[in-house]
Amino acid sequence: MAIVAPTEIGMSCVNIDELITFYVSAFSFSLVNKIVAPAVSDGGSLFSDAGYAVARLQAPFGERLKLLAPNNPPVHAPRSRSAANILREPHAAFLTFIVDDIGQASQLALECGAASLAAPVRIRPDLCIALLQDPEGNYIELAQYDDISLYRPDLASAPGRVS
Repeated sequence: MAIVAPTEIGMSCVNIDELITFYVSAFSFSLVNKIVAPAVSDGGSLFSDAGYAVARLQAPFGERLKLLAPNNPPVHAPRSRSAANILREPHAAFLTFIVDDIGQASQLALECGAASLAAPVRIRPDLCIALLQDPEGNYIELAQYDDISLYRPDLASAPGRVS
């Protein structure tokens, strides 16, 4: 068995258009496509009995984020999580974006609708991180390494990926 394409992460959401705009504007994703799947008459689909929309967003390195929203989203969906400490929340997941300027990336994400849980802080001599939530409360970690080639030497041979 071999993985034949970059990783794709699926994430359920309520307002798919809001999250498309957020990830495109804040993190330079591009919209690959958006498809609406209607409800099926024989009892539903794998993702939603009422049908759903899926948007595929592609990151600059080829990874994809698949946003999935039911065609009948809940009226009172929670928009933020209670814990700023991710490990206090069982089964929480987060997206990590490794950036070259954490202050600039954090500010842009905030301007695009993110909420700050922890401002950029140096947690090791070579690493600074910040913790945010997207407009629907999903966790985002921003990470800036002083020398990315020490953390990801595999990227050094990829053209245009490490300067």
